[in-house]
Amino acid sequence: MEAAEILEQAKTGPDTPHGWIVLPLSRKKLIVGILGWIFGIVLGFGLFVMVAFATIPIDFQSGVLPALFSTFILAILLFVGLGSAWSLIVDVNRLRHIREHMIVLTQEDFVKQEGNKVIHVPLSSVRYVTARGRRPPDRTPEREPMPRSRDNVVGFLVGRGLASSNEGWRRRRMRTPTSLAFIDTRNDSEVTVVNDTSYGDPFMIATLLKEYAASVQSLV
Repeated sequence: MEAAEILEQAKTGPDTPHGWIVLPLSRKKLIVGILGWIFGIVLGFGLFVMVAFATIPIDFQSGVLPALFSTFILAILLFVGLGSAWSLIVDVNRLRHIREHMIVLTQEDFVKQEGNKVIHVPLSSVRYVTARGRRPPDRTPEREPMPRSRDNVVGFLVGRGLASSNEGWRRRRMRTPTSLAFIDTRNDSEVTVVNDTSYGDPFMIATLLKEYAASVQSLV
């Protein structure tokens, strides 16, 4: 089946064929992301202007080290502002054309549409599905760790329950995957499935993609 036909059927809603998985962009997550990028723009450019007024031209007339340090700080703040602005444009455009962004898994194909760009890979050619960035969350029950001296000090200052729960949250957060990709064996190229959570949990998508690909490849 051609990619255009798959996408057309996927957009019909409840009439999609049995066994198909349709993953549209989440409007809610896009809106939350847009609000975050707006905050990044205000923070980045706002601090850039404040630091620029405080350091120019004084630091650049006080020697090489102050000038380099101020330039480094200004560059970081400018990067935050410009990066947030670019990401805001991308997410606003995705929100405006949200029906033109989706991932579809059929029993034989992987199809992803990003605006005018369409990626179509037969599942028989999907290999090495990998969630990148962090390890997936550990779903096994956690054992209570032995207390350390640092934990005792932190627990005394902020409360033992708060200290331990915060550390556990931080470990779980660091293990969350942030992107997903696989190899198209037809040309050994890497195909990026997602690079954020706008389509859903990357770990969940990876599991579905592996299952569908394995079911096809077991018949080859």
